[in-house]
Amino acid sequence: MGRRCGWMFAGLLRRASVTSAHTRLRAMAQASSTSPAGGIRTDKLDLGAASGRDGVVLLACGSFNPPHKVHVRMLELAGDALSRSGVQVLGAYMSPVSSRYEKKGLVDAKHRVAMCEAAVRDSALVMVDDWEATQPQWSRTVDVLESVRSRIREAVGGAPVRVMIVCGSDLIESFTVPNLWSEEHMLSLVVENGIVCISRPGYDGRRTLEGIDSLRDRQGDWRILFVENDVLADLSSTKLREALASGDPIEDLVPEGVEA
Repeated sequence: MGRRCGWMFAGLLRRASVTSAHTRLRAMAQASSTSPAGGIRTDKLDLGAASGRDGVVLLACGSFNPPHKVHVRMLELAGDALSRSGVQVLGAYMSPVSSRYEKKGLVDAKHRVAMCEAAVRDSALVMVDDWEATQPQWSRTVDVLESVRSRIREAVGGAPVRVMIVCGSDLIESFTVPNLWSEEHMLSLVVENGIVCISRPGYDGRRTLEGIDSLRDRQGDWRILFVENDVLADLSSTKLREALASGDPIEDLVPEGVEA
């Protein structure tokens, strides 16, 4: 089973056996539990705890091109870390980016949603939200967060729910890229909503945030949990694609079920 995990993505990238692969992908997408029209999946959401004062939902945005073990594991690590600190974690979502996102080699959103569904199938915490993937344009992280929060609040009868972004410290580094993040959006994520930052080699999320004037001035208000992680810490979708292009095996790096 595991050896077949990379074949779906490899076939899509190389455009080999396209008709057969797409037929199987369509079947997988139809069988998966994507978000209901206008709503959001709640099958793994702890609805009984949704009225709790500290209820938090976790959200990871990304291309997931393809999804790998770290994508799922980082949400579970974030959930564990928050639970140990006394926060009630209600559930977690992976949100694949729209096909309109201009990134070389990006597989169509419907296929990435299907792969993400397969990747989280055995997780008791993580679900897939396809709202961002179905948008006709690229969506900012803050907009995705607000959409998730609005739909969850509606699903739980209006109870207050906070949505925290889960990301690697490499994404925090992108806060320093000129014109990529507005000050308003950075403050929204760091101060108003919160981030669980999973460490990645070569990146210091805390130091990066302390180097941004508008965030350093509000450091006492940060809602950030830094989580050290040494499990598959140097794995990335880019490295998976490079391994596939070189013909190297990736079955130990991709969740079972991410297959054609």
